[in-house]
This record gives sequence, C-alpha cells and structure tokens, in this order.
Amino acid sequence: MAAIDARGDDVVLTLQDNERSLMLTVFTDLAALLAEDSDEGDDRPDSENWEARLGLVDRPRPEDPALQRLLPDVDPDDEERSAEFRRLTEFDLKQAKAHNVRIVLLGLSKGNDIALTRDEVLAWMKGLNDLRLVLAVRLGIDTEEAQEEKYAHREDLSESEDLTLTLYDFLTWIQDRLTTTLLEQMQGDDEI
Repeated sequence: MAAIDARGDDVVLTLQDNERSLMLTVFTDLAALLAEDSDEGDDRPDSENWEARLGLVDRPRPEDPALQRLLPDVDPDDEERSAEFRRLTEFDLKQAKAHNVRIVLLGLSKGNDIALTRDEVLAWMKGLNDLRLVLAVRLGIDTEEAQEEKYAHREDLSESEDLTLTLYDFLTWIQDRLTTTLLEQMQGDDEI
C-alpha cells in the first residue's frame, strides 16, 4: 500500500509497482486528454497557431464532458461570455494543467520512492485533482448526493465502474495525504 511521509524538506511518496504502473497509465491518459484539440502539432501555418495561442481566434467548447469539467464555461447561462473567456484563457489553462501532469509523470518515472519538493507536491495536488474530476465525470458523479449514491449501491456497479471508483478513492487518499503532510511541514516551519 502507498505511504506518504515527510523527510527533511521533501514529501516522499512510496508506491508499490502496481500502484505506480496504474498511476503512470492514468496520468498518461490525462495528458492525452489535455492534448486533444491542441494547437500544437497540427497542420495549420505557424501564424494561425500563434493567433490561437494569443487568444485571437475562437476556441470551440470541448465536446468531451471531462474536458468541459476541466475547462468549464465561465457563465453557463451566457454562451457569448463563455466563448470570449475560453478564447482568452483556454490555451494557458491547458498548458498549466499539462505542466502539472508532466511533473507527476516525471516523478512516477523515477521509481517507487518519489521525493517531492513543495512545488512538486503542489503540482501533484493539482494534477490529482484534475484526474479525480475526469474520473468523477466518467462515473457520473457531479454532486455529493451522486457520490453517496455510487457508494450506497456499489454492488450494482459494473466491474469497470467499481474499478474506476476504487481508483478515484485511491487518488483521493493520495491527494489528502500529500495535502496533510505538506500542511504539517509548513506548520513546522512556522514553529522554527
């Protein structure tokens, strides 16, 4: 089972081989999801890519509900305002999310004992949160009541849904432990 503790200024996450392998897979999937509809690597001229990156061209609302959750409308009741906000912010938001995922993947690639600096812990917490949002969408969890319903009727879930819910729980635990450990470290700094 995974373990998280403070060692000096670092937070160390220790994973079993199967846990690390699973996390590599799901974070690679998240990286691919964030790269969907990306302006990088397409066949448009560089000038059009730069225009998109600078917010000079419209960006369509993502079709995938998980991407919609990661890149939400600023105002669900005002399509025009949401489109304008998306045009101005989506590229940078996706880049920031992808950066956090790359930090997680880099850490996971180093082995089962992963020493994280405070900045890396923050990136992991953000990456874990984004992955949990994606899993929640895939599970149909959009409210506390929906989450409670999933747990109350877990025996009725398909094997795939049950495994996804187990993964969701595991990632929630890791995020919680990283947060708690980081806060304890920071409180210790205040006492010095």
